[in-house]
Amino acid sequence: MGELTEPASGEYRESAKGDGSTLAFPDGAAKRERIAFRLDLVEKNGLLVIGRAAKGAIIGRVVGSVLIGVLGLAVLVLGAESLVGAAGFLLFVVFGIVLPVFSVKRHRQDYSLELTPEAFTVIRRVGRTQETVHRVSWPNVVQVGTVRFGHQPEAPNIPSVVVLGASGIGRRPLVRTLFTREIRGERVTLNQPLAVGRWELVDLLTEAQKRFAPKRQEGPKGAGPAFDWPD
Repeated sequence: MGELTEPASGEYRESAKGDGSTLAFPDGAAKRERIAFRLDLVEKNGLLVIGRAAKGAIIGRVVGSVLIGVLGLAVLVLGAESLVGAAGFLLFVVFGIVLPVFSVKRHRQDYSLELTPEAFTVIRRVGRTQETVHRVSWPNVVQVGTVRFGHQPEAPNIPSVVVLGASGIGRRPLVRTLFTREIRGERVTLNQPLAVGRWELVDLLTEAQKRFAPKRQEGPKGAGPAFDWPD
């Protein structure tokens, strides 16, 4: 945990130098162009900082959750019985109370994502102190994708990175193959409220890994990349 010497990330959405200046994209830039623009800045300046999401995003999320909770409350008021009443009660508690409180509490924790040619780092700032949640070197990235918690169809897709090792205080559960249960790596889940949308973040990390990670040494034909899981 260290003392802040620069403006908190909440003062900007994206910064090319981490100095609080706002990142300006070319007019009418498509997603692919925005990603390339960001990575060019990482190469040029050595750092790109993505701050937390704007307040409007969290407000919309909270309002939507509360509306679903109100729907559950309406079911209870109308006197629904049995399973329907129980479902209404759960909707009210989860969406009307728990999720809004959780969303607001998380937004108050100021997260940022820092990209360099060597690694990506998730940082959490509390007051004037900061701590590293995850730090992953690009050569250690195995796969970038998404994951759903609870395996429910309505569950959101959360950006996820499978890595061969990382540092930081964040929790990183092991990822195993489906049938043989061999360890593939650790999972870094990027569910922090950041200024970049989930799918754009997945594409950004995918392209960053392609650009900045050296090619792994190939094993025998058909065996895939050769690497060792650290003990």
